[in-house]
Amino acid sequence: MNYNQGDISATPSQKQAIIHPPSPLMILAGAGTGKTFTLEHRIVYLIEYYNVNPATILTITYTEKAAQELKERILNKAGKSAYAMTVGTFHSFCYQLLRDFSAEKLPALLEESEAIHMLLKRFDDLGPFESDEFPLNPQRAVIESFIPFFNRSRDELLEIDKQKTPGITENGFPPETVAQLNDLKRIFPLFQQWKQDIKVVDYGDMILQAYNLLKRNDTVLQAVQEKYQHVIIDEFQDNNFALNEIIGLIAHNHRQITVVGDEDQTIYMADLNGTVVSLVNFGDDVLARATDVTHNNDDGMWSAVTDRIPPVGTKVTIRLIPVRQEQAKYPNTQVPNDKGMTN
Repeated sequence: MNYNQGDISATPSQKQAIIHPPSPLMILAGAGTGKTFTLEHRIVYLIEYYNVNPATILTITYTEKAAQELKERILNKAGKSAYAMTVGTFHSFCYQLLRDFSAEKLPALLEESEAIHMLLKRFDDLGPFESDEFPLNPQRAVIESFIPFFNRSRDELLEIDKQKTPGITENGFPPETVAQLNDLKRIFPLFQQWKQDIKVVDYGDMILQAYNLLKRNDTVLQAVQEKYQHVIIDEFQDNNFALNEIIGLIAHNHRQITVVGDEDQTIYMADLNGTVVSLVNFGDDVLARATDVTHNNDDGMWSAVTDRIPPVGTKVTIRLIPVRQEQAKYPNTQVPNDKGMTN
């Protein structure tokens, strides 16, 4: 089937990413380098050239708005069959996964604003506090400390009550910081119980439940792996440990995964024990057997990798070509069709 989307112009590195076979691919590119263009055309190319069933494509984006816009653009290019794609945020995907595959009835969803209201309404029940700061401004404590801490714990699949709180002399932690950590560890199970009492879950709970479902139920895991054979992740520099683990489980068998991100915007995260989660960890784990990489150079321009990535454990050689040089050499490189001709 010809890949014909009109007058499509792409640099050699963009074309390399677009036409890459349904196998592991990492695309690293900064803002304004055409990564969204490349991502959407890669998805269309998978559908039209490699005859990938859109129903087997899972695409994770950072916001619901981005998900909606991406799907609309692909629908315009690939037609109504693309409706069968799953495109959404990580949280919405976890909700859908539990809805479709869990044998248990999914509780009502507690929005963050409702969680804040619950904690503020019952703030006095959370004392006495070790922290001197928390009781002085309950609203600030809940919004700036409680909710972010609870959300991050779920993002990192941490069991807070089992985490060791650093001592006051370790790493220079001041007494107030240690006191706040102790309070948060103590409050978290109370918050969890309050949600259970009214039969609700928040987004963080859904992440943990989705992970446990895949990790503990081989039948469900196999069904999910077959349903989502092609996994695509946008803005993956903003990934967290939970996303890494869940996607790692889903993509383990078919290994048909594409990730797109900007290494200059990588978010590094650490748990209470100092475990670092980053873009590098994600690449080493989920993309351990990647066969091609499209990389971005220091000038924020597209650059290409001409060497294949050999088996894990051997050195990877990368040659970078700035897009200005590519355009000078290839002034109008277009995406080829299945007969080797450009459209």
